[in-house]
Amino acid sequence: MLRAYRKQGRIYCFGCGEELGSEVLCLSCGSLCPDYCVVQSAKFVVHKQQKAGYSFSLPQRGKSSTKAAAPKAAKQKTRSGWLVYAVLLVLVLALVGGMTKVYLDNQAHQAYAKDFIVALYGVKSGTDLNLGLIDKTSSVWQQNTGAGTVIPRPTQKDLDKLTAVKKRIGEAMNTLNDSPEKFTEAHAKLIQLHGIYEQIYALNTSMPDSLEDYTVSVDKLKTSFSEVADDLKRSMPEELSDELKASVAKYKNLNFMVKG
Repeated sequence: MLRAYRKQGRIYCFGCGEELGSEVLCLSCGSLCPDYCVVQSAKFVVHKQQKAGYSFSLPQRGKSSTKAAAPKAAKQKTRSGWLVYAVLLVLVLALVGGMTKVYLDNQAHQAYAKDFIVALYGVKSGTDLNLGLIDKTSSVWQQNTGAGTVIPRPTQKDLDKLTAVKKRIGEAMNTLNDSPEKFTEAHAKLIQLHGIYEQIYALNTSMPDSLEDYTVSVDKLKTSFSEVADDLKRSMPEELSDELKASVAKYKNLNFMVKG
């Protein structure tokens, strides 16, 4: 039979039968246990009963809902953490990929600019070489005008030299076939210059029958070359303009492209 008494040693909760400690309530079921309380002297199975006004709900030892939810919350937190890491990883990879693309594009543009200047140098050198031979031919022609005058022609040695130079210029132009978009306009102008160069080359290989026609053709081609060269200067992207300025010390005949 249950009764109120003070007992030394082990005592047990009258509500759930769990051993009591020094607390004023049962840590298992939450029942209040003052210094003198209804207890039992030995542990045995009891019928749980609700005492109005003397108990309130507390988590039972070993059955805490907070502890039960902890693994689930930890698992959700772990998943959230991995999701954050995954998103950050994607962003980092995208950033690195973007920076790598920019770097590779810059490298490709610099390489293209170098090839462009070499081709431009070739076109200008070939043009100057042909114009030099034309000036020589024109001078001889003017000195020998009159009835029965034999039209002067370049020597085979001169023609072989012009042909060899023309081949090298063609090879330099072919390296520019895959033009980056930002160089498209400048490339088109260089192609025009190359076309004018080839017309000047043709004057040496198949000359007009009259000195006047010869002189007029040469003057027109010189004017066209200068006009297209001016258009090329205006259409150059920054990388190409910088490469040109850095190269004039080596390719002196390109000084006309950097002067005002």
